[in-house]
Amino acid sequence: MPTNLLDLSASLHRDATALLKKTDLLKKLSKYGEVVLSGSYILDLMMDGDIDLFIVNEDFDKPKSVKILSELIAQGDFNGYLYYDWSQRRRAGFPQGFYLGLKTDFRGRKWKVDVWLVNKAFAPTKRLMKMVRENLDEKNKKEILRLKYQAKIKNSGQRSSEIYRQVLGK
Repeated sequence: MPTNLLDLSASLHRDATALLKKTDLLKKLSKYGEVVLSGSYILDLMMDGDIDLFIVNEDFDKPKSVKILSELIAQGDFNGYLYYDWSQRRRAGFPQGFYLGLKTDFRGRKWKVDVWLVNKAFAPTKRLMKMVRENLDEKNKKEILRLKYQAKIKNSGQRSSEIYRQVLGK
């Protein structure tokens, strides 16, 4: 285990910020709706190259989501792309909408940006972000990072949201 997970998390956060700046992704996506950063990036609890964000626009539909993906591909800032349509089919724990996964290598690390195109804010994520922000202190931040690091090296598949609830007792 790295000697200081707080330093590792801070380094990942700096790199994530640099990636967002280099690609100008937030500005590019803001023309489609309200951009809402989420997950470990916004909570400053990063343990890998993963950035989560939502674009909220009540007019999203499949043709618009495909157009956005096509524009992102044409811009060439990323070298791998995923697309899922969760607008009609439901999957537990996932928002209803369209998922765009943007992949790249940056500063010697693999990065994935999860972009959710949704018609309204995803209430469970909104509640989770609020709960973590209200209850996070230095002690439980270190514990969350320790558990996230262990989950990562064990490839356990444990979701960050489960770790947040486990540590914060919610």
